[in-house]
Amino acid sequence: MLIRYGTSPEGKPVKKAEVYTAEDHHIDPALIDVDARKILRRLRREGFKAFIVGGAVRDLLTGLRPKDFDIATDAFPRRIRKIFRNSRVIGRRFRLVHIYAQRDGKQKILEVSTFRSSQSEEPRRGRKQKQKSDNIYGRMEEDVWRRDFTLNALYYCPQRRIIIDFVGGYRDIQQGKICTLIPPDASFGEDPVRMIRGIKYAELTGFPLPMTVTAAIKRHRHKLAECPAARLTEEVYKILGSGYAAGIFLRAYQLRLLEVFMPALHKHWRSLGRRRMVESIRTGLGVLDQRIKNDSAGEISRGSMLAYLMKSFSRRWRMDTVVDWIQETCRPMIPSRKESERAARLLLRWITA
Repeated sequence: MLIRYGTSPEGKPVKKAEVYTAEDHHIDPALIDVDARKILRRLRREGFKAFIVGGAVRDLLTGLRPKDFDIATDAFPRRIRKIFRNSRVIGRRFRLVHIYAQRDGKQKILEVSTFRSSQSEEPRRGRKQKQKSDNIYGRMEEDVWRRDFTLNALYYCPQRRIIIDFVGGYRDIQQGKICTLIPPDASFGEDPVRMIRGIKYAELTGFPLPMTVTAAIKRHRHKLAECPAARLTEEVYKILGSGYAAGIFLRAYQLRLLEVFMPALHKHWRSLGRRRMVESIRTGLGVLDQRIKNDSAGEISRGSMLAYLMKSFSRRWRMDTVVDWIQETCRPMIPSRKESERAARLLLRWITA
């Protein structure tokens, strides 16, 4: 391990980050998506810093195979867009760049974000009004504090084979810890969706959730009701596609988070009793998890995943009402009509089989 130093306002050397080399972390660069490596090399040739960040680094260190390879850089979105013509800028609160690539006949998207500032507000250049922090770009050592948990706050460079750690995330992974970057109450108050993600990370890694985290979840779970429905919908689909949905939903039920972000499902599971509830999760989400973990199963549509989530409901469905019922039951999720119709067809097929 190496130490990266900076300078304090008084001119004294201060520790900024720990740098882990290949001899420490043993990550094989060949495990990084080939298109992600091309993007990193291109950005570096253009004179920018660029790293694999977040869940991909966490998964590589915990023995999982990453599904996504997100990239962080000091290049601004407009500049990234000029470098990669096969891309587009998305987002309003904070602009990201989606770069499109073709591999094995399928299109995939790699997400590139610009380092964010830790400042809360800053005047726009040439304007009097103020701009929220989501639109302010900064340095890597500031960007790290905009992340959720220490195990997701690591920056990996495949070319130099180093991991840069500003917050002790590498040690937390080695010790099997799940820690928020700031105190849990403040973290979940800042972004309630982090409560769902904390449960997800515990299930993915097998690390226990600390008492401080579970207690904070119970105190702040009601704040999930304030989150945009579209954002909760995307989070649920990520869970359904993770291969660990059964365990994540069960934890969310036990901590009463499900009561807030999918109240109809929570009420139904509670009515079943523990034994029948666990059995329904196993035959629904458990089967979905096995399909996703089985490489030969191919890509599973959102509509199909939604059907596995709804499978535990036992009732007589009619096609003319089942789509509306699915959309109502999922609230505040907002699955599209197409996804709901796909789920309805699959549910009806299971019933009549």
